[in-house]
Amino acid sequence: AADMSYGQKKQMVIIRFDKPNLQYENALYGAVTQAMERRPNLALDLVAISPVSDNTAQNALNKTAARKNGEAVLRSLTQMGLPMERVALNSTTDTTADYSEVHLYVR
Repeated sequence: AADMSYGQKKQMVIIRFDKPNLQYENALYGAVTQAMERRPNLALDLVAISPVSDNTAQNALNKTAARKNGEAVLRSLTQMGLPMERVALNSTTDTTADYSEVHLYVR
């Protein structure tokens, strides 16, 4: 199950990697720009979520894919001007997820 400690935080964006070469940057840029206008010192928790299967090897592949997706989103955020020290990168698994996901929470 997903780490419930994030449940108390304001979820800003969910990126679901349900197809190859997903184009998420424009939507992410819009959300981050709006949030930074309201809170110039915006800090985020980025959580890379991997789906869980019954196959141990598949779970390892899922975790690797989720981590890569999380790192790609982190790179996008820093290219948008959000300082790296304001983003905490975490990962977890979720039995209800069908795809790798990246969730962003306002810290």
